[in-house]
Amino acid sequence: MRLQSKLALFSAASKILILLLLVLGLPILVNKVALLNADERLMQKEERMYQIIEEQGIESFITSETGAYGSYNLFKEEFISLEEISSNKVVNSIENSLRKVDNQVVNYRVLSSTFDLGGKRYLLEIGRSLATIHNNSKTLQAYALYFLAAVVVLTVFSDLAFSKILLRPLTLIVKRLQRVEHPSTFTPKKLQTSTDDFLYLNNTINAMMGQIQEAFQKEKEFIGNVSHELLTPVSILQTRLENLLADPETPESMLEKLVDNLRTLHRLKNIIQALLLISRIENEQYLRNEAVDIPQLAQEVAEEIQERAEAREVNLHVEITGDYTLTKANQSLLFTMLFNVVNNAIKYNKPEGSICIKGQPAGDGYELAVKDTGVGIQAEQLPHIFSRFKRLHAPDGESHGLGLTIVKTIATFHGIELSVDSVLDEGTTFRFIFPRQS
Repeated sequence: MRLQSKLALFSAASKILILLLLVLGLPILVNKVALLNADERLMQKEERMYQIIEEQGIESFITSETGAYGSYNLFKEEFISLEEISSNKVVNSIENSLRKVDNQVVNYRVLSSTFDLGGKRYLLEIGRSLATIHNNSKTLQAYALYFLAAVVVLTVFSDLAFSKILLRPLTLIVKRLQRVEHPSTFTPKKLQTSTDDFLYLNNTINAMMGQIQEAFQKEKEFIGNVSHELLTPVSILQTRLENLLADPETPESMLEKLVDNLRTLHRLKNIIQALLLISRIENEQYLRNEAVDIPQLAQEVAEEIQERAEAREVNLHVEITGDYTLTKANQSLLFTMLFNVVNNAIKYNKPEGSICIKGQPAGDGYELAVKDTGVGIQAEQLPHIFSRFKRLHAPDGESHGLGLTIVKTIATFHGIELSVDSVLDEGTTFRFIFPRQS
């Protein structure tokens, strides 16, 4: 999972967790706030009642006939009562209290306060229905939940947008590295960002890739020079041994040794030529100035190698459909690439096995597959079969050599995507994906 997605998921999960905690604690919090708000309103009405009594006098509420005053609104949601009391007790509280109103018991939040006026003591009570307070509390909870949900959604999207902007330099670095198929294709670039960590990472990668490019260049030059220098003395030794072998005066006891030495020199010469070929391809010493008909090339390879397949009792057949021409190519190299793969399919096949060369259009490009029923390649060797630095062996113990390294080098040189699927004792499939026609 990408870093940006992980950050977004963490941000969303943390905010949802906070939202759930708030949802669980919101009723208690909102009820507390609603009660505090109700108490504040009751105290404001108490203050207002004292002002009215001071302005109009207590007689406007309590007369000698009634001895008390009481007022309820239409729905019994609020009430005010004022009465004269004889008790010396001083009351100043806000609490819940049950009151009977019109044969109905109603739970109120009641403010009780005593005051003295004209040598008499009065009790003032102002109440508000708890049901009304709870209704307001529910309305407040609903709006609070909507608000919190909106805040979570907005913050998640804002965090996602910010993380995308913040991580954009890292995304550019990753994409640039993904496009590097070979160290020589890497081009150092400056990163436009104010984040020191990304600048340090980019500079480190540029420096590291520079060192890798230098090492690869030295390795290619070394292989090219060594291969070229070794080829001459090996050829001289081969000629001398062939002359000795053809000399009638050479003792028969030495003939077998000379043949063995010639076989060793021949194998060494092939290795040197393979290394030299790889070096020249990587140094782009071959021209790509030909247009190659890939279906026709596959037919030519099949015809060229048919006798070898018959000698090994391997059935070779071709299934080619569609037309495709690879421009800016080198036909000789492409022939070598395909020939090496088919030759390996014959070499490591089973008696009376089969090989299928199948070609078909694939999107804007072309797919060419070589499938055999051979011994297969071990799973632990599969990632390293194209490496020139690892000497791999088939299940029968025979070395794979540098043939597959040449195949990979030629494919890369032409921009061909190469993949391998193999099952031990069942067979191997080499798949070439040629780029779209230009």
